[in-house]
Amino acid sequence: MKLLFLALALCAIVFTEDITKISKSQVPNEESVAKEETEWRLKAIQKLWNERRNMGHTPMAKFSPPGFPNADIFFKNETATTTRTLKHRFAWALLLWAITEGKVTSKTSGVYDSTSGNTGSAEAYMCTLVGVPYYAVVADNLEEEKVKQIESFGGKIIKVREECLVVSRVGLVANSWQVPVSQRNLQAKKHAAEKNGFFMNQFGNAEKAEEFHESGDFYFESTNVYHEIIVQLKKEKEQAVKIPDYFVHSAGTGGTISSVGRYIARYGAPTKVILSDSQYSLFYDYVIGHKFTNQSGAGIWTPPGIAGIGYGYDIEPVLYGQTTSLTRNVIHEAMRMPDIASVAAMRILDEKGYNVGPSTSLNFLVSLYKAYQKKAKQSPIKHRLTIVTLACDPGDFYRSTYLKDEWVEKSFKKFGGVEGMECWKKLIQESIDTGSDFVSKGLTMCPGSYKV
Repeated sequence: MKLLFLALALCAIVFTEDITKISKSQVPNEESVAKEETEWRLKAIQKLWNERRNMGHTPMAKFSPPGFPNADIFFKNETATTTRTLKHRFAWALLLWAITEGKVTSKTSGVYDSTSGNTGSAEAYMCTLVGVPYYAVVADNLEEEKVKQIESFGGKIIKVREECLVVSRVGLVANSWQVPVSQRNLQAKKHAAEKNGFFMNQFGNAEKAEEFHESGDFYFESTNVYHEIIVQLKKEKEQAVKIPDYFVHSAGTGGTISSVGRYIARYGAPTKVILSDSQYSLFYDYVIGHKFTNQSGAGIWTPPGIAGIGYGYDIEPVLYGQTTSLTRNVIHEAMRMPDIASVAAMRILDEKGYNVGPSTSLNFLVSLYKAYQKKAKQSPIKHRLTIVTLACDPGDFYRSTYLKDEWVEKSFKKFGGVEGMECWKKLIQESIDTGSDFVSKGLTMCPGSYKV
C-alpha cells in the first residue's frame, strides 16, 4: 500500500509540474497556430469557396423514354464542371476538410492520393488552386486521356506496376498486369510519409468530407448534390414532381451516394436511394448482406469492369472508414447490371448526343430497369415517375477504351465482344422504345455465361 501511495503521489507531482501555471505577473496566452498559418488557411478556404460559387449548380437534362410514357429520367450533368467530372465537387470537399482540420497546411510538401483518373484530375486542380503540390499515384495502364487531364491541372504522376495473378471463381486463369487499389494506396501513403506530405485517402476519408446538411437560410448554401437537385426541380415550372422518387448512383469511394442517403434520411425525404453496381463488384453483397467485411474479393473481380466504380479488384475487405466510405444503412436498394450491357448503353447514349462515360451508362441502365419494374407491377402512380441520376464524366475520356471496338472485342471476349455488345444494344434500345424487359432477354439471348 505504501508503494502504491508513493507512486500515486509521484504521478500527482509530475502531473502538477506539467501544467502551465498562472503567475503573479502573467496570464498564459500563446498562439497555437502561427499568424502566418492562420492567414494562409483563411485565404486557401476563401479560394475554395470562390471556386464553389463559380461552379454554381450543374445543369439537369431530362430523358423521357418513349416506352415509358409516365417516367422521366434526369441526368444531373457533373461533366459541366471545370474538370468535367463528378469528382470536382468531391475533391473540393476533400481538400476543404483537410485544410479545415489542419491536415494540409502551408508547409505541406504535397498531397498524395491513389486514383483511377477522375479524382486525380480534380484533386490536382484544387491543390493547384491553393498552391499545394499534388501527386497522383496511378496504375501504369491508366488511359492516356486521364493522365493528360491530371497533368493539365498541375498534378504530377507516379505510376505503379505490379504483376499479379487474375483468379476466377473456378481457379487461376491468366497472368495480367493489374494494380490493386490497396497497392496504389500503399504507395501514396509511403510517398506522403517520406516527403512530409499528406495522404488524402479518398476511399477512407470521403465520409468525413462529404457534407449532408440542408442549408436553410444560411449564407453558404449546402454543397450536397441532392440539395441542388431539389432546388433545381423546385424552380422548374414545367416540372410537376419536385421530389424525386428515386436517386440512382454507383459507388467508387461511396462518398457521394452516402452523403445523398444521409441527407435524405436526415430530413425524411420520400426519395429511395438505389446503388447501381457493376457485375463483379462486392458492393451489392456488402449493402444487401453486409458481406466481405472480413474477406477479400480479389478472386471474384474480373477485368475490365466499369472504370472508377465498384469494389472487388482490391485485396482488402470492405472496411467502412478505411477502404470505403459507403454507408450501407442509407441505401434502400441495390441493383447489379452486366458490364457489357453498360458498354452497350454507353454507345446508345453517345449516339443520342449524351457524351458520358461507362459509370453514367450503368446509372442509366438501372434507372431504365427501375422504370420497367414500376410499369410491370402496374403500381398506381399518382404522378410521373421521377428518377434522378448523375452524369459522372464524359465519354471523351474513353475513346481509346469503351468506345473503341477493338478494345471491347478484346476486353469482353468472354461475353461476345462487339457481337455481345450489339446484342445488348439492340435490346436496350427496344426497351427505350417499347418499354420491354431488356435484362431478362439479354441474360438469355446475348453471349456469355451469367451463372453464379
